[in-house]
Amino acid sequence: MNILIFENNDDDFNHLTSCIKNYFTKENIDYHIHRCKNKEELLKTIQQYNLLFLDIELDEDNGIDLGMELKKSNHDCHIMITTNYAKYAIDGYKINADRYFIKPINQQEFNIEIDFVINKYNKDNIYFFDKNICNYKIYVKDIIYIEFINRKSVIHQINGKKIDTNCTLKYWYEKLNSLAFAYSYKAFLVNLEYVVALYKNDIKMINDDIVPLSRHYRKEFETKYLDFLQDTL
Repeated sequence: MNILIFENNDDDFNHLTSCIKNYFTKENIDYHIHRCKNKEELLKTIQQYNLLFLDIELDEDNGIDLGMELKKSNHDCHIMITTNYAKYAIDGYKINADRYFIKPINQQEFNIEIDFVINKYNKDNIYFFDKNICNYKIYVKDIIYIEFINRKSVIHQINGKKIDTNCTLKYWYEKLNSLAFAYSYKAFLVNLEYVVALYKNDIKMINDDIVPLSRHYRKEFETKYLDFLQDTL
């Protein structure tokens, strides 16, 4: 796992490095740490890294502004922000940060929070490959929802593309149920991570598609969605 740290303070960098080393050694995960000190390098190399620890209070650059620029780039790096002040932690939502850490970072809290990030990282790298379905890998993170129509299950992807498959919706449910997917309707299987809003009879997805929510599945869907949200906190 390639880890990038954008931190100007030497003491904070050394302390964070120690927390990372303790965790990854305990979990027996191979890792490499690189320190970055300028905006140009960060924007140029972000695609090479799996995790980024980004300090908000930088000497010359604003960490949140950098995070906003990173949002425009096509990268899969998970971002954790670090800050001396809790009041800045809310800014992490602006850049879709996975977690934030208040300095000085406590090792026990670090272990708990980074566990979530590693699990999310592992989930993002789960894919399916079946030549009878598609001639390339289908990553779980790219699936917004699956719709069963005209005896085919249609996979709606985050990039706007659709994949028609001859599989039943039950086939996909058995593969995706443990990965935060749930029925919203007898013909729809939804990725909870991409739900934007819940209405009485509909669900709004991240791509602005409206998916039906039936009375039969509502209670089960809402329960699973709340559990999902709780796990992300």
